[in-house]
Amino acid sequence: MEKRITFLTHDIAKPAPYLHRLPIELLQHLLCLAVAEIRQGHEPWHVYSRIAELRLVCTHWLAAIDSYPLFWTLLTNRLSPLLVSIVLQKSGTLPLHIDLSYIARSDTNPPFHYVNTVISLARRWSSLNIRWFSEEEEEGVEEALRNVLLTPAPQLKELAFDGFSDVPGGVSLFDDVAPNLDSITTRHAVPNWSSFVMRGLRKLAVVTVVPKASDLENLVQVLAASPNMEELHIRGWIPRSGSIPENHRVKLEPIALDCLHSLTLRVFPSSWANALLEAIRFPHRCSMDIALELPSAQAPLSELLKHLKTRLAGSSLMGVVLDARERFLSIVLMCQGTDEVGEASVMFRYPTGMAFLTSDTLLLWQSSLAEITEAVQASGIPVHLVMSVSLSQTPNSIDHPMTTALKLADESLPSVHKASISGSNIQQFFQYITLPTFPNLSDLEVSEAETVSWETILECVAARSELLAVPGSKIKALQSLALPSGSVDDEGFEKLSRVVENVYRK
Repeated sequence: MEKRITFLTHDIAKPAPYLHRLPIELLQHLLCLAVAEIRQGHEPWHVYSRIAELRLVCTHWLAAIDSYPLFWTLLTNRLSPLLVSIVLQKSGTLPLHIDLSYIARSDTNPPFHYVNTVISLARRWSSLNIRWFSEEEEEGVEEALRNVLLTPAPQLKELAFDGFSDVPGGVSLFDDVAPNLDSITTRHAVPNWSSFVMRGLRKLAVVTVVPKASDLENLVQVLAASPNMEELHIRGWIPRSGSIPENHRVKLEPIALDCLHSLTLRVFPSSWANALLEAIRFPHRCSMDIALELPSAQAPLSELLKHLKTRLAGSSLMGVVLDARERFLSIVLMCQGTDEVGEASVMFRYPTGMAFLTSDTLLLWQSSLAEITEAVQASGIPVHLVMSVSLSQTPNSIDHPMTTALKLADESLPSVHKASISGSNIQQFFQYITLPTFPNLSDLEVSEAETVSWETILECVAARSELLAVPGSKIKALQSLALPSGSVDDEGFEKLSRVVENVYRK
């Protein structure tokens, strides 16, 4: 430890001599790389803390940093007003990344002076990140935000807005002068879909909003006007009760998004999701993350799952996730692609402590499997089965819910090559797989098993060792057994190792 402390102290206080021999341009580039990760993170303003540390290393580094404008292109009001002056002095004429934050509190005042400074620099904006949570009665605050969003920004490439405000949806963004803008992210606020800048986008994210009935059509118009869209993320669109009819069907014109590589639809009206998935023409490598609320466990899944089945049948390079939820119950069906082989994952989850009917979960599980089993078998894609269950025995039921779930999945089990099990009822799984239903199971992972002890695992593995003589027994294919940390003590690990070793020797 002492050597490590001595080394670190030397490393910071006395930089290696060869660094002084580097051309100043190369040293500046290396120092920029040293702060790049912070600069690109969720709180980029912390980069100035790291820059301050680097400036203290030696006078040579201080001079290199202070004379290099690229270190000083982030303008933020989250730190001291003095830093704003320093950035304006040292950044030269380079494009600026603007961070504007205001959260109404008793000990804060609206940043009117900083807003005026930001507006005066509009021709240098490269990115604009606004976090704005004001009180309705605050005089002049919404007007200040309006002035920012109405200012032409000829170099602006990225806009991110987070705040409870109607301003982004009520103004013509940047007075329709932002020709380079290709990335827009809004949270808690719907953008003004009709703004001219909502065209030709490469990334669009609209998160946690209360949509109106017209917002789907407006979204589609933006997509149609952005044929080079690469990322589309729609999450948390929760309409007011009754604003969208439950069985409302929407028919959209086809949309070609041949450059799209990432799509997220999570908590989005199901009828809208079906229409959007039906209309968009996806490239083969597009990754989709879809999570939709269902009104009941009896809800039809054919429309939702046909997109997954298409990916299963069409390409082994797809990455698709479908999470169908009944209240807090959820089924996740995933077709993930790699460069070598596709993988289909089926997840069955039931949260602990919830007083919901197990039968609803199993019904949703059964209907989901019924939709994809044929596609899985036809494609030959290996299956990763993930089951996270913490259920008590259902009254008047012969089988445990996990056993029932496995029986419902029986047709797909020969395709399972990996199983990940967690929850407090692991033994039912171990008992079930003593039957020759997993002939190709090669990886077994047990995690978060509160009641699993090494004795239980030892008993199950030892019991199955006698099945080696059975043709097609899954134990021959088993190559990896992962157990939860701390579930097996030294004695248990030794005994378990001997049993597994004997299994493979036979």
